[in-house]
Amino acid sequence: MDPQQPSYRLRAGDNREYGPVDFAALERWIREARVRPTMPVWSSADNLWRTARERPELAAVFAALRDPNAPPVVGPPVNAMAIWSFVLCQLGLCCALPAIPAIICGFISLSQIRQRGERGRALAVSGIILGVCGLALGALVVVYMVVLARLGPEGQQQLLEEMLKQMQQTRPW
Repeated sequence: MDPQQPSYRLRAGDNREYGPVDFAALERWIREARVRPTMPVWSSADNLWRTARERPELAAVFAALRDPNAPPVVGPPVNAMAIWSFVLCQLGLCCALPAIPAIICGFISLSQIRQRGERGRALAVSGIILGVCGLALGALVVVYMVVLARLGPEGQQQLLEEMLKQMQQTRPW
């Protein structure tokens, strides 16, 4: 921080103070929507607490946010492994094999998200949960096929007739 430039402190909604930071950091926080116009900001230039919108040097930053030609606010990237985890878990619900890499990618991406500060935690957790569901569904299908195979043709016919009989008894119409 340049000693000739004013420093700033911010009082957030949780009543904690953040800073001191220079103008560039404060401007970045405004663009990231971490600073709202109603938040108190202290400046070493006047040694006063004022709301961010009352500070003339910040007025241009808030005005640029309303300008459609202003550069977009860019946050941290979404973790690629989290995206792959979510895509693979969708496929894993159709056939169980992609569910295994979905779960693995989900756990790897959670670790990477923690280390790198990236976004995508919800995608990773969804990939893990739906991947486990896809595996469970695949296991149920395998068990069902094994049971049907052991019944033989006569047992399968008898099971089908019993199911049809139950459906006719519980028919709502």
